[in-house]
Amino acid sequence: MPESLVAARPGAVPHGQRRRLVLRLLRRPNERPARRLIARLHPADLAEYAPLLTPSELARLWEVLLELRQGARTLRELDGDTQRRVLELLSDEQIANAVRRLAAHDAADLVEALPEERRAAVLVLLEPGFATQLRNLMRYGPGTAGGLMDPDVPRFFAEETVARTLDRVRDLAEGRRLFYLYVVDEREHLLGIVSLWQLVSAPAERPLREVLSGDVVTVRVETPESEVARVFSRYDLLMLPVVDEDGRLAGAITVDDVLDVVEERATEDLYRLANLDVQEGLATKPMRSVRLRLPWLLINLGTAFLAAGVVSYFQETIAKYVVLAVFMPIVAGMGGNAGAQTLTVLVRGLALGEMDLRRPGAVLGGQTLIGLVNGVATGLLLALVALAWERSWVLAGVLAFAESVNLTVAGFAGAAVPLALRRFGLDPALGSSIFVTTATDVGGFLAFLGTASLLLGSLQP
Repeated sequence: MPESLVAARPGAVPHGQRRRLVLRLLRRPNERPARRLIARLHPADLAEYAPLLTPSELARLWEVLLELRQGARTLRELDGDTQRRVLELLSDEQIANAVRRLAAHDAADLVEALPEERRAAVLVLLEPGFATQLRNLMRYGPGTAGGLMDPDVPRFFAEETVARTLDRVRDLAEGRRLFYLYVVDEREHLLGIVSLWQLVSAPAERPLREVLSGDVVTVRVETPESEVARVFSRYDLLMLPVVDEDGRLAGAITVDDVLDVVEERATEDLYRLANLDVQEGLATKPMRSVRLRLPWLLINLGTAFLAAGVVSYFQETIAKYVVLAVFMPIVAGMGGNAGAQTLTVLVRGLALGEMDLRRPGAVLGGQTLIGLVNGVATGLLLALVALAWERSWVLAGVLAFAESVNLTVAGFAGAAVPLALRRFGLDPALGSSIFVTTATDVGGFLAFLGTASLLLGSLQP
């Protein structure tokens, strides 16, 4: 392999050609050009290519990554499915070595991804103090502020002078990013924060107690990660301290950790709105994807028979006036789209805490009204098209009425389904689209074909 190609900058060759070149090298990681490339690639780039490798290729690659001391950081960057594949290939000792090279909160996430029996075996191989720290973090759970935080955040005592604190900051600056200094008392209760600007501009002999700002935003260790993300967004924070039930500083969360949470939550909501399992990705084996998708498709098939049953009840009406079949997909499709719009707004609003859950009736009424107004507007337009097409005032009236009813049902169902799921403690996005689509199909067909049946005599030419 020519050395010039290996060392080429990303923009020097087309992306597709570079991708093939990198993959070809990663499949032979023990060769010198491949090792040079691996040493230069960022762990996030290596994680992008890892799902495209076979198990044997992954095993060879990780041997080299661990040897080059890049395995731990690359493991942290992998998606869940690929991370599980790699962890299955590594020994307990290799995983323990990787865990030692990670920050405590990242190490806890990695250990928690292991099956329970392997988790215990890896923790035994770690230093007792570090293992205890990881157990404490895992106790909080991955979906909480305690699970997200870095417990090793530096503490600065209130009676320390500015000069002494500056010396400590210089010592700490090489190994970590310091956005704020957290000031605590002797029992480590959080008293306030000091910015670096405040620190360098204060008199050298002044104690931190006289410099700190007591107006500090905090979260508790049990706060859900979704609420943590909202706090970061609301106050435009770079770092957020986490306190325990007694107000003691337990750790801190950085904005990059929250960005990961936001991305994961967005992916989860997107997948669940499409009735997909969040464990599935492009690298998932076909039969596993089938097992993950098939149950929801079977549920969807079952609910589709409800709409089919409504249509079958009006077979005679459709047979007598065939043009109804032309407009049926329009009525059903418009209802489905309107329901999806309402559902998306509701799921996003619930995820971001934008609505007052103590007043679900107001939310439900508002979305139903929006559906009604949109239904009347699109129904009138559809009626004009039908009038120009079939020159039938009755058909135009039936379509206008059915469209109005269907979009009203879409607004109501699109709001009611996620609110009901939330009320029962379930994910508002989970399976919502199936139930909303069923409601709009059944409602639309009943309104359209039922009204047409009543007025069938007037519709006859």
